[in-house]
Amino acid sequence: MSSSIIDLIIPLLSASKHQTYNLPPSVLHLISKQRHWLTYDITGIPALAKALFKNGDPYRHFLPLLAHSPNPDDPIPLLTSTVLVSLMAASRDESTATIDKALPVIFSYLSSLTKNSDAGLQDIGVQEYSTLLYGHITRQQFWEQRSETVAPLILILRAAAGIGNDDSSASLWSETTATARTGFEGSLGGGVGLQLLYHVLLVMWQLSFEATEVGDDLNE
Repeated sequence: MSSSIIDLIIPLLSASKHQTYNLPPSVLHLISKQRHWLTYDITGIPALAKALFKNGDPYRHFLPLLAHSPNPDDPIPLLTSTVLVSLMAASRDESTATIDKALPVIFSYLSSLTKNSDAGLQDIGVQEYSTLLYGHITRQQFWEQRSETVAPLILILRAAAGIGNDDSSASLWSETTATARTGFEGSLGGGVGLQLLYHVLLVMWQLSFEATEVGDDLNE
């Protein structure tokens, strides 16, 4: 991982040690509970996953559902993405249908969540990114779509640090320290919640396993 990203992450972690996080109640909590139940139901039946992957195009009934509605709160695309991510992560499938056809579409959909102003939707998108970054090929595809996938995560990190695009790393330290002193529990600069911040940092850490390929470009 490049030094500038490390300089961004370290003070965020230092500030977050003194914070606690409490999720506010919302409709997204209900969706989240449905997602966990659905994930357990799908991955808990290996025969179902195996049967789906015996088909030459196992995703043909799922992918259209990601475009079911332009409304980001629509539960159908959210739950569909959970099913697809769970199937991919459980099977570690690296077929053409998964890597070349389904994965780019899923990353694009999850990117729309991470760009949303709702922190709950952002967190769902980032968590599902993390689930998918289980191997070199999926991380490579994630990086190939970096304008969609990585760029919004960097914006979240910068917002959490309380800095703008033209601010120096020195202001990062001062802003983060000021945030820690406020005692405002649950979020850092820019209103970024600690849970979301943790998951973003986790994704960046997973991407760092491809440091040889992504290091210089990530720095930019």
